[in-house]
Amino acid sequence: MSLELFKKQLKTGDFSNVYLFYGEEAFLKDYYLNQLKHKLVEESFADFNLNVFTGKHVDMQQIWDAVESLPVMAQYKMIVSKDSGLFKSPRAAEKEFWENVLADIPPHACVVFYETEVDKRSKLYKLIKKNGLAVECKYQKTIDLVNWVERVLTSYDKKMSKQDIYYLLEHCDTGMTNVKNEIDKLVSYCRERKYISREDIDKICTKSTESRVFHMIDALMENNTQRALESLNDMMILREPVVKILALMARHFSGVLKVKLMMDQGMSTGEITSHMGMAPFVVKKYMKQAGHFSARYLHDMLHECVKIDTAVKSGKVSEKVVLQTLVVQCGSRMGR
Repeated sequence: MSLELFKKQLKTGDFSNVYLFYGEEAFLKDYYLNQLKHKLVEESFADFNLNVFTGKHVDMQQIWDAVESLPVMAQYKMIVSKDSGLFKSPRAAEKEFWENVLADIPPHACVVFYETEVDKRSKLYKLIKKNGLAVECKYQKTIDLVNWVERVLTSYDKKMSKQDIYYLLEHCDTGMTNVKNEIDKLVSYCRERKYISREDIDKICTKSTESRVFHMIDALMENNTQRALESLNDMMILREPVVKILALMARHFSGVLKVKLMMDQGMSTGEITSHMGMAPFVVKKYMKQAGHFSARYLHDMLHECVKIDTAVKSGKVSEKVVLQTLVVQCGSRMGR
């Protein structure tokens, strides 16, 4: 509802005095923030009418001066606070300051917060809900991502089959920004050629380490330890840090275990996706793997990852050998 109202405001020009754009999907937060900026701030007067404060514990007096000062040749002065942490763990003085500001914002000021995590129980969040708009930017549903990719490709006069769009999404790092970067690379590579193929994706796109770990676990799921070792070797050749691979494996086994337990409780795909806070297509892959692994196996493998991570960081073992041993153990314990 808040997003629909925001889109309506962009059309009518009847804006609120305070906004909060929050959530995991940075691409959408950037997009909505820029849409608002385009409407409120004329570029030639940006030095006078736009103030951006980044990070935690910024100078509150500077913020106060920005809020109170009048705009120059414009209706609004835009004050942006990015990644402040105010809605998660504010200091007492900051909390009191912003509660006072938000309770009585001057009509010429438009205060915009750009955050990842928020506590919806906080007074600051409730003040924004009361006096303005809080727009949540979640990871998009798979079908919405597919439709968005099609629109982006159309803007470049390019085409890709739906199956290959799904393939592209599965191999990219999470987030629309990363997907857009890979599309730009593909468009540049294909030049005048209208159709982008799976072969182009394999040649040009950077597969995320997480995607490679997914494929390695898929190989174990199919009792193909040799292919899993080949996937591991590919990551080693690319000089992926061992601690990163271990961390992703641990996170993967932990995610699949959580999904399996939720599936056992009878939770729906939508409920699981909401609870996990991940892209829907990632959760669906977790759900697929959860059907092949026992809870005991997942718990044991998670424990092994943590144990080996400690050994690697102590410098007492060969990183390559210990990872290969872990993959072999993962394969040998299948079915337990």
